[in-house]
Amino acid sequence: MKDSRIEYILQTLNPPPGKGLWYGGPTTIGSLKGVNYKQALWKPDKKRHSIWELALHIAYWNYAVRNKLIEGESGKFPRNPSNWPMIDLKAGEKEWSADKKLLLTEHNLLLEAIQNFNSKKLDERVPKSTKWTYADLLMGVLTHNIYHTGQIILLKRLYNPK
Repeated sequence: MKDSRIEYILQTLNPPPGKGLWYGGPTTIGSLKGVNYKQALWKPDKKRHSIWELALHIAYWNYAVRNKLIEGESGKFPRNPSNWPMIDLKAGEKEWSADKKLLLTEHNLLLEAIQNFNSKKLDERVPKSTKWTYADLLMGVLTHNIYHTGQIILLKRLYNPK
């Protein structure tokens, strides 16, 4: 039997069809529906992040947590720098579509890693960590995704092309 914490995390990251999230918002993937590359590149201020940057940041942390869960490095994250990848301001719909696909791929790989994770290890420390357990790591990636998804939704509402 799976630990209820695992089930909660999986259902919040990827709720079954017809079941809404507890906070009423879309999933990270769902928050990007209808966002074109111009909207994805837009920033409310030069010191703030764009939807595109947030999407890649989420993708990176999904990748990083997955690697901790499977206890290995499964290749390198395809964008640089990894945590907040640079975005070419001349990029268009083709590049935006590719990066949305990267986010979806990392999202699905994280879900798979969580589904296959041995829930008996949830309260064990993550290797090379003196502070964090696997449960901390999973709740961290869950709240990280929710936090940045909220930012994406806010940026969508603030966007006002002239």
